[in-house]
Amino acid sequence: MYGDFRMDAGAFLVGNPAGLRFLDVACSMPLGWNGERSPAPRAASLDEVCARLWSASFGRGPCYVPFSGGRESSMWLATAIRYARRTGHDDPIPLTLRYPGLASAKELEVQERVVAHFGLANWECIEPDGDLDLVGSVAGATLAQTGPLWPPNAYLMAPLIEAARGGVFVFMSGLIDFFAWWRWAPLMEVLAGHRRPNKRDLALLGKALMPTSMRVREASRRGNPPPMPWLRPGAEREALALMRRRQASAPVRFDRAMVAQVTHRCFNGIAGTFSALGKALGTEIDQPLRQPGVMESIAGFGGRRGFRRPRDLLQRVCGALLPAELLRPRTPLDLTHVLFGEASREFAATWSGGGLDESIVDVVALRRSWLSERPDARTACLLQYAWLTVQVSEIGSPERESLVSSSHNREAP
Repeated sequence: MYGDFRMDAGAFLVGNPAGLRFLDVACSMPLGWNGERSPAPRAASLDEVCARLWSASFGRGPCYVPFSGGRESSMWLATAIRYARRTGHDDPIPLTLRYPGLASAKELEVQERVVAHFGLANWECIEPDGDLDLVGSVAGATLAQTGPLWPPNAYLMAPLIEAARGGVFVFMSGLIDFFAWWRWAPLMEVLAGHRRPNKRDLALLGKALMPTSMRVREASRRGNPPPMPWLRPGAEREALALMRRRQASAPVRFDRAMVAQVTHRCFNGIAGTFSALGKALGTEIDQPLRQPGVMESIAGFGGRRGFRRPRDLLQRVCGALLPAELLRPRTPLDLTHVLFGEASREFAATWSGGGLDESIVDVVALRRSWLSERPDARTACLLQYAWLTVQVSEIGSPERESLVSSSHNREAP
């Protein structure tokens, strides 16, 4: 019921690039699959994977790569540099967002070390003109041009995308996030003979042998994912069921799980968001992970057993390019205070509660979360959606009709 609910296009200033339904907005996650069949993995070497990733992004002006100093962005930068130098292209130019609270001292140190390690002549650090709150000045200017985004913090890339105007901005993200969904890595490690099984492995094997429906029930008993108290009971049940089914249906084989990612609506949602950002900001954006054959090659490179953890993947891909200490995991930075900052709290405090479907959302519980010491990140899309509806309501009637008409027929398929 709720999963089929389409959002009113009139609530948007411009459109719905991520193809969001209202229930997606209500839990900040595109739910369900796009109806396509998973492509078949194809055998590939590391060189073939890198060539598929980067061949289309060079030779069309400067190639810009977002770079935070994190392990994944360091991996992408390293492989881009290797490809450019092997093929005679100019080095890619890393783009780094510099804003108080976005990077720890350790992350800043790693940024400097990675750039120095490769001897890059060009590195652009961008200091945004405005705050980075979910409904602050940078987000507001972006949302006014694109409509609601997924992920909701995608606007953080807007200053970098704008800086890349005249070149090609290459966006690749989420490969490491795959390991949060694919939970069978320990089992594959045992099957590969890398260690002896323990009790946890036997329990995991038991879950692997369960049908999907039993895995869903098992996740429900464990309370995973956590409750979403800002949703009405019926909507919450449906959202949690869709999330649990996605987790429960993850194939045991690495290669099949990797290509299965392509069929989830998250994959299409993020692609639509960044296409819209590039169009709005006048910058050409490449998304290599969306190119035909790329995910299939990455899946084939990993094979049926894949990688035990992100570190193993990183070491296989760029272990010879970067010192090991630069690929070590680091404690994730808590950005709650940056994203749910002063602008969010001011909006929540003065918000009338209107603009949302109250058969799905409990606006009292939602406001309570926004004003709490630690707002739930899964309410971020609702915050931006509510903010957008207020902006539309404040526009004069002729202007509003013009803006609203441009957003019709832009909903999820």
